[in-house]
Amino acid sequence: MPLLALAGSSVATAAPTTPPQPPPATATATPDPGRSEWPSQQEVMDAATVVGKAASTRWPRAYAGVAVDLPARLLLVQRIPTPGFDAAIRALVPAVTVRFADARYSELTLDAWVADISADYDYWQRRGIPLHAIGAEPGQYVEVGTDNPQHNAGRIRDHYPRMTLRVVQGSPSVPATAN
Repeated sequence: MPLLALAGSSVATAAPTTPPQPPPATATATPDPGRSEWPSQQEVMDAATVVGKAASTRWPRAYAGVAVDLPARLLLVQRIPTPGFDAAIRALVPAVTVRFADARYSELTLDAWVADISADYDYWQRRGIPLHAIGAEPGQYVEVGTDNPQHNAGRIRDHYPRMTLRVVQGSPSVPATAN
């Protein structure tokens, strides 16, 4: 067992007298042998579809996305807090656990930003700044991949001052070919 030594402490420690024991085995949730899916996978995936469609239609300025945790039979719904939203979403899928995470931006907003940057692809090419990837981190920001993010980030951010961007290293996509 590791011991903590505090700075300035004069406490002496001795080595353990028995070898450390491995932690007890715990049950883990895994797909059933011979099956390619988790128990209740279809139910959780169907619930995610129901939530995504309803939330994006009824609350487009609040809904930011949905993720699934199959082993936990859980939906994680990202949203800008809005009165009535959480209760209405839970009522849509009562058999599945739903948790909520606060988002900065709706899916609608981030999708519009991705579309705006994508429309400027040729603009950036002409300026020697190839954009290799553009995508949204649900509820948070748009990520832009380019050859030299340290050099290009300022120019890209200055061009889109109302957007929250993360400029990262990107590389050209390579088409997949069948053998």
